[in-house]
Amino acid sequence: MSKQLKGAAHARRAIAAQAARLIAEDGLTDFGAAKRKASRQLGFRESDGLPDNDEIEEALRTYQTLYQNDEQRARLLDLRQVGLEVMREFEAYTPYLTGPVWKGTASRGAGVDINLFTDLEKQVELSLLGKGIAYATAERAHFNHNLNRKVPVFSFEVEGVTVHLLVYGKSDERGAAKADANGNTDRGNLTAVELLIDEEEQKNTVEQFLSNIR
Repeated sequence: MSKQLKGAAHARRAIAAQAARLIAEDGLTDFGAAKRKASRQLGFRESDGLPDNDEIEEALRTYQTLYQNDEQRARLLDLRQVGLEVMREFEAYTPYLTGPVWKGTASRGAGVDINLFTDLEKQVELSLLGKGIAYATAERAHFNHNLNRKVPVFSFEVEGVTVHLLVYGKSDERGAAKADANGNTDRGNLTAVELLIDEEEQKNTVEQFLSNIR
């Protein structure tokens, strides 16, 4: 590997590590903004090459495991429980948990993103009104960026956590549930989230038992 390539690789790793720290410690949610800020802080130019989002996510997992492991596990359990509660409330609209809470990289102050797959968008809003939930509306880009479309978002608070419901058409579900080459998915349904929570609670029970007998 040439000196230039080695330098570029070093820059990418350093920027990824610093961006991960900014996300984990400062609660930045935009990976693009985090890596640009990290690049400036470290004195690199963007032309030196920025890490991609997968590199940021890997560095973030490493940072959270090394420096925030107990905090991270407790945060994920709390956020996933909030997500599960909301998913059960909106089960009729085929909910999936997605984003950092699903992937396990949610930082401080993170919200919960839930995708709904239904052709009854208006019914979702009527359900919110019927439950007496105060909400704000917005739009976000479709997860399939090739479609160049936006989807409606309903945001509200649950136990101090901001929940975002992103409403997709029913036909979008097939593409959303596909796994990548490593078997990972970008979102999980009710059963998958229940399993994640059960596994963590069982792990906590075992650790508590072991700590009591030491």
